[in-house]
Amino acid sequence: MNRKESSINEFDDLENKLAYEFLDKRLLDQALRHSSLKRGITAFERLEFLGDRVLGLVVSEYIFNNYNNNEGEMSRMQSVFVCAKSCYEISLHVGIDKFIKTAGQNLKTNKTVLADAMESVLGAIFMDGGYEAAKIVILRLWETIFNSYDAMILEPKTVLQELTQAQNGAIPEYTVIGSEGPSHAPVFSVSVTANGQTATASGESRKIAETNAARKILAVLSQSIPSHQKN
Repeated sequence: MNRKESSINEFDDLENKLAYEFLDKRLLDQALRHSSLKRGITAFERLEFLGDRVLGLVVSEYIFNNYNNNEGEMSRMQSVFVCAKSCYEISLHVGIDKFIKTAGQNLKTNKTVLADAMESVLGAIFMDGGYEAAKIVILRLWETIFNSYDAMILEPKTVLQELTQAQNGAIPEYTVIGSEGPSHAPVFSVSVTANGQTATASGESRKIAETNAARKILAVLSQSIPSHQKN
Protein backbone atom coordinates (compact mmCIF):
# COMPACT_ATOMS: atom_id res chain seq x y z
CA MET A 1 0.00 0.00 0.00
CA ASN A 2 1.46 3.37 -0.97
CA ARG A 3 1.40 6.48 1.24
CA LYS A 4 -1.57 8.02 -0.57
CA GLU A 5 -3.71 4.90 -0.09
CA SER A 6 -2.68 4.74 3.57
CA SER A 7 -3.82 8.34 4.07
CA ILE A 8 -7.15 7.65 2.37
CA ASN A 9 -7.84 4.59 4.52
CA GLU A 10 -6.53 6.02 7.80
CA PHE A 11 -9.99 6.85 9.10
CA ASP A 12 -11.95 3.84 7.79
CA ASP A 13 -12.84 2.56 11.26
CA LEU A 14 -14.02 5.97 12.40
CA GLU A 15 -16.06 6.52 9.26
CA ASN A 16 -17.69 3.13 9.79
CA LYS A 17 -18.68 4.10 13.32
CA LEU A 18 -20.00 7.44 12.08
CA ALA A 19 -21.77 5.67 9.20
CA TYR A 20 -20.51 8.50 7.01
CA GLU A 21 -17.81 8.43 4.34
CA PHE A 22 -16.07 11.72 3.70
CA LEU A 23 -15.68 12.95 0.15
CA ASP A 24 -12.81 15.17 1.34
CA LYS A 25 -10.71 13.23 3.86
CA ARG A 26 -8.73 16.38 4.62
CA LEU A 27 -11.72 17.80 6.46
CA LEU A 28 -11.79 14.82 8.82
CA ASP A 29 -8.03 15.08 9.32
CA GLN A 30 -8.37 18.77 10.21
CA ALA A 31 -11.23 18.00 12.60
CA LEU A 32 -9.00 15.58 14.50
CA ARG A 33 -5.91 17.80 14.74
CA HIS A 34 -6.40 19.42 18.15
CA SER A 35 -5.55 23.09 18.58
CA SER A 36 -2.74 22.14 21.02
CA LEU A 37 -0.67 21.20 17.96
CA LYS A 38 -0.50 24.79 16.71
CA ARG A 39 -0.68 28.25 18.17
CA GLY A 40 -3.30 30.69 16.94
CA ILE A 41 -6.55 29.95 15.16
CA THR A 42 -6.84 26.35 13.94
CA ALA A 43 -9.19 24.42 11.69
CA PHE A 44 -10.10 22.32 14.73
CA GLU A 45 -11.46 25.33 16.62
CA ARG A 46 -13.33 26.63 13.59
CA LEU A 47 -14.91 23.24 12.88
CA GLU A 48 -15.76 22.82 16.57
CA PHE A 49 -17.57 26.19 16.48
CA LEU A 50 -19.51 25.11 13.41
CA GLY A 51 -20.28 21.63 14.74
CA ASP A 52 -21.64 23.05 17.98
CA ARG A 53 -24.13 25.18 16.02
CA VAL A 54 -25.12 22.33 13.69
CA LEU A 55 -25.67 20.00 16.66
CA GLY A 56 -27.76 22.63 18.40
CA LEU A 57 -29.94 23.15 15.31
CA VAL A 58 -30.49 19.43 14.69
CA VAL A 59 -31.37 18.82 18.34
CA SER A 60 -33.68 21.85 18.42
CA GLU A 61 -35.51 20.53 15.38
CA TYR A 62 -35.74 17.06 16.93
CA ILE A 63 -37.21 18.43 20.17
CA PHE A 64 -39.69 20.63 18.30
CA ASN A 65 -40.90 17.72 16.19
CA ASN A 66 -41.10 15.13 18.97
CA TYR A 67 -42.15 16.93 22.17
CA ASN A 68 -45.11 19.21 22.86
CA ASN A 69 -43.36 21.25 25.55
CA ASN A 70 -43.09 24.94 26.32
CA GLU A 71 -39.99 26.99 25.51
CA GLY A 72 -38.43 26.63 28.96
CA GLU A 73 -38.80 22.84 28.98
CA MET A 74 -37.46 22.63 25.43
CA SER A 75 -34.41 24.68 26.44
CA ARG A 76 -33.73 22.39 29.39
CA MET A 77 -33.99 19.34 27.15
CA GLN A 78 -31.59 20.84 24.63
CA SER A 79 -29.05 21.62 27.35
CA VAL A 80 -29.08 17.93 28.31
CA PHE A 81 -28.77 16.65 24.75
CA VAL A 82 -25.92 18.94 23.63
CA CYS A 83 -23.95 19.20 26.89
CA ALA A 84 -20.27 18.26 27.11
CA LYS A 85 -21.13 14.99 28.84
CA SER A 86 -23.31 13.85 25.92
CA CYS A 87 -20.69 14.84 23.34
CA TYR A 88 -18.00 13.03 25.34
CA GLU A 89 -20.07 9.83 25.56
CA ILE A 90 -20.68 9.85 21.80
CA SER A 91 -16.98 10.54 21.13
CA LEU A 92 -16.07 7.36 23.02
CA HIS A 93 -18.77 5.39 21.23
CA VAL A 94 -17.30 6.22 17.82
CA GLY A 95 -13.69 5.97 19.02
CA ILE A 96 -12.48 9.51 18.48
CA ASP A 97 -9.94 9.03 21.26
CA LYS A 98 -8.12 6.57 18.98
CA PHE A 99 -7.81 9.04 16.10
CA ILE A 100 -7.41 12.51 17.60
CA LYS A 101 -3.95 14.07 17.30
CA THR A 102 -2.80 16.22 20.23
CA ALA A 103 0.40 17.81 21.54
CA GLY A 104 0.29 15.68 24.68
CA GLN A 105 -0.78 12.08 25.22
CA ASN A 106 -2.86 13.01 28.26
CA LEU A 107 -5.11 15.19 26.10
CA LYS A 108 -6.30 12.11 24.22
CA THR A 109 -8.26 11.05 27.33
CA ASN A 110 -9.34 14.51 28.45
CA LYS A 111 -13.15 14.62 28.51
CA THR A 112 -13.41 18.25 27.44
CA VAL A 113 -10.99 17.73 24.54
CA LEU A 114 -12.91 14.67 23.30
CA ALA A 115 -16.26 16.45 23.61
CA ASP A 116 -14.85 19.35 21.56
CA ALA A 117 -13.44 16.91 19.01
CA MET A 118 -16.86 15.34 18.57
CA GLU A 119 -18.28 18.74 17.68
CA SER A 120 -15.33 19.37 15.36
CA VAL A 121 -16.07 16.14 13.48
CA LEU A 122 -19.74 17.14 13.17
CA GLY A 123 -18.61 20.45 11.71
CA ALA A 124 -16.47 18.58 9.20
CA ILE A 125 -19.41 16.38 8.19
CA PHE A 126 -21.51 19.49 7.64
CA MET A 127 -18.82 21.06 5.46
CA ASP A 128 -18.37 17.82 3.52
CA GLY A 129 -21.98 16.74 3.00
CA GLY A 130 -24.27 19.55 4.11
CA TYR A 131 -26.95 19.85 6.76
CA GLU A 132 -28.98 16.75 5.86
CA ALA A 133 -25.89 14.52 6.03
CA ALA A 134 -24.95 15.94 9.42
CA LYS A 135 -28.54 15.59 10.62
CA ILE A 136 -28.66 11.88 9.73
CA VAL A 137 -25.40 11.22 11.59
CA ILE A 138 -26.45 13.19 14.67
CA LEU A 139 -29.92 11.64 14.99
CA ARG A 140 -28.47 8.15 14.75
CA LEU A 141 -25.59 8.74 17.20
CA TRP A 142 -27.72 10.65 19.71
CA GLU A 143 -30.56 8.10 19.73
CA THR A 144 -29.42 6.58 23.04
CA ILE A 145 -29.18 10.06 24.61
CA PHE A 146 -32.73 10.86 23.50
CA ASN A 147 -34.03 7.53 24.80
CA SER A 148 -32.26 7.95 28.13
CA TYR A 149 -33.96 11.31 28.60
CA ASP A 150 -37.37 9.76 27.93
CA ALA A 151 -36.65 7.14 30.59
CA MET A 152 -35.54 9.87 32.99
CA ILE A 153 -38.87 11.66 32.54
CA LEU A 154 -41.04 8.54 32.85
CA GLU A 155 -39.23 6.73 35.70
CA PRO A 156 -36.88 9.27 37.31
CA LYS A 157 -36.54 7.48 40.69
CA THR A 158 -35.52 4.23 39.00
CA VAL A 159 -33.10 5.97 36.66
CA LEU A 160 -31.55 7.96 39.52
CA GLN A 161 -31.01 4.86 41.64
CA GLU A 162 -29.44 2.95 38.74
CA LEU A 163 -27.16 5.92 38.02
CA THR A 164 -25.91 6.35 41.58
CA GLN A 165 -25.43 2.61 42.13
CA ALA A 166 -23.46 2.31 38.91
CA GLN A 167 -21.20 5.26 39.73
CA ASN A 168 -20.47 4.78 43.43
CA GLY A 169 -22.58 1.91 44.76
CA ALA A 170 -24.79 4.27 46.78
CA ILE A 171 -28.50 4.94 46.63
CA PRO A 172 -30.29 8.31 46.68
CA GLU A 173 -31.37 9.61 50.09
CA TYR A 174 -34.87 11.10 50.28
CA THR A 175 -35.93 13.28 53.22
CA VAL A 176 -39.39 14.71 53.92
CA ILE A 177 -38.82 18.37 54.78
CA GLY A 178 -42.42 19.05 55.72
CA SER A 179 -45.97 19.46 54.50
CA GLU A 180 -48.46 22.27 54.28
CA GLY A 181 -52.05 22.84 53.33
CA PRO A 182 -55.27 21.28 54.64
CA SER A 183 -55.22 17.72 55.99
CA HIS A 184 -57.37 16.48 53.13
CA ALA A 185 -55.04 17.96 50.49
CA PRO A 186 -51.51 18.33 51.88
CA VAL A 187 -48.52 19.31 49.78
CA PHE A 188 -45.29 17.51 50.71
CA SER A 189 -41.78 18.91 50.32
CA VAL A 190 -38.98 16.38 49.82
CA SER A 191 -35.23 16.68 49.30
CA VAL A 192 -33.04 14.10 47.62
CA THR A 193 -29.27 13.81 47.79
CA ALA A 194 -27.26 11.88 45.19
CA ASN A 195 -23.68 12.09 43.89
CA GLY A 196 -22.98 15.12 46.03
CA GLN A 197 -25.96 17.06 44.69
CA THR A 198 -29.20 17.95 46.49
CA ALA A 199 -32.55 18.93 45.01
CA THR A 200 -35.88 19.83 46.60
CA ALA A 201 -39.36 19.46 45.15
CA SER A 202 -42.98 19.27 46.25
CA GLY A 203 -46.02 17.18 45.38
CA GLU A 204 -49.53 16.16 46.39
CA SER A 205 -48.12 13.01 48.00
CA ARG A 206 -44.75 11.92 49.30
CA LYS A 207 -44.30 9.65 46.27
CA ILE A 208 -45.05 12.45 43.81
CA ALA A 209 -42.71 14.81 45.66
CA GLU A 210 -39.91 12.21 45.58
CA THR A 211 -40.50 11.65 41.85
CA ASN A 212 -40.33 15.38 41.16
CA ALA A 213 -37.16 15.72 43.24
CA ALA A 214 -35.53 12.80 41.41
CA ARG A 215 -36.40 14.33 38.04
CA LYS A 216 -34.96 17.66 39.16
CA ILE A 217 -31.64 16.26 40.36
CA LEU A 218 -31.29 14.09 37.25
CA ALA A 219 -31.52 17.21 35.10
CA VAL A 220 -28.54 18.61 37.04
CA LEU A 221 -26.50 15.41 37.01
CA SER A 222 -27.05 14.80 33.30
CA GLN A 223 -25.53 18.17 32.38
CA SER A 224 -22.35 17.92 34.44
CA ILE A 225 -19.11 15.96 34.21
CA PRO A 226 -17.69 15.48 37.72
CA SER A 227 -14.67 17.72 38.14
CA HIS A 228 -12.44 14.81 39.19
CA GLN A 229 -13.07 13.19 35.79
CA LYS A 230 -12.13 16.16 33.62
CA ASN A 231 -8.37 15.73 33.80
